[in-house]
Amino acid sequence: MDKPLISVVIAAYNVVEYLSEAIDSVIRQWDDDWELIVVNDGSTDGTFSLLEKYKAKINSQRFVVVNKENGGLSSARNAGLAIAQGEYVAFLDGDDLFSKRTLPYIKYCLSENKPDCLVIDFQYYWDDGGTWGTHKYKKLPERKLLNVKENNIVSAVYHNAQVYAWRHIFKKSILNKTLSPVGFNYEDVRTTTLHIDECETIFYLPIKCILYRQRDGSIMKVKNRKNILDLSSALRTVTDEFKNRYGTIPKDIALEHSIFNLSIFTWACGDTLSNVELDPKELYPLFVDNFKYSNLVDMDLLKKEMRRDPKTWRKFYMFYNYPQSFYLAFYLRHKFNRTYKLLNKLRNFVYKT
Repeated sequence: MDKPLISVVIAAYNVVEYLSEAIDSVIRQWDDDWELIVVNDGSTDGTFSLLEKYKAKINSQRFVVVNKENGGLSSARNAGLAIAQGEYVAFLDGDDLFSKRTLPYIKYCLSENKPDCLVIDFQYYWDDGGTWGTHKYKKLPERKLLNVKENNIVSAVYHNAQVYAWRHIFKKSILNKTLSPVGFNYEDVRTTTLHIDECETIFYLPIKCILYRQRDGSIMKVKNRKNILDLSSALRTVTDEFKNRYGTIPKDIALEHSIFNLSIFTWACGDTLSNVELDPKELYPLFVDNFKYSNLVDMDLLKKEMRRDPKTWRKFYMFYNYPQSFYLAFYLRHKFNRTYKLLNKLRNFVYKT
């Protein structure tokens, strides 16, 4: 039997209520050029039994189940990657799914263009079947085979702030160069841009191929000390690696990298402040040190390049010159928004009673 073109790796941990949707979204539209690997990462919710039923039902060498002890998302993905037979590997989280009639488009683009990486679009998806938006890449030409270095693709990825692993289908040989370290969250922040930087070519397919489920129990929704520390570690790791690779990092990458770091860390800190586990005074040094460490551009370049975006420019200017005041304003705004939401809930409760 010939090797498949594409291996889909589904990492599953205690998402049995969604896993059938994920698996079915693949097997209902696959053919002999596809392989599906489901990694059960030590689930305790019936995932094992469900996968045994699928193995008996499908009965194909192209459907592979891996049962392992819990090690986290990176561990599960790495386990699937290690046994994948496909030239390309597509990651899918166990609670997400492929849209209908999209796998043939993916296969065609990979077969005809043979890029090192294929970029696809996605929609947010809710349990009631509702969807919202199609997230497209800006600054990335559609349906063209592009040279990564000549077209500044890494800076385009940072500009879009979309580093999800499942949005980028890489050649297995690329993924094997930089495996996701085990034990950390924000795996995609830590590895996706590095993978793209290792590619020679990329192709953007502007079709909403992934339905990205929104639910409260997902890792990205959890607000705690570990997540903020893991994000800080991820941003620093990428900063160090780019410095090692380039010495003097190209200005376009440095600029977008720095903007991305401030934006995503500010967002994460805002979420974390709603959790009483982390004191605001404890968060402040992380907030400031992370930006100072991972910022790669000086004020003159920022001022020159960001004239068209005065809002972001003001944010950077304040952070550079008055980090304590910036953080205080950020903290007070967050507390105000939280209080406002609580008052709205109280008002609605009073009206209902």
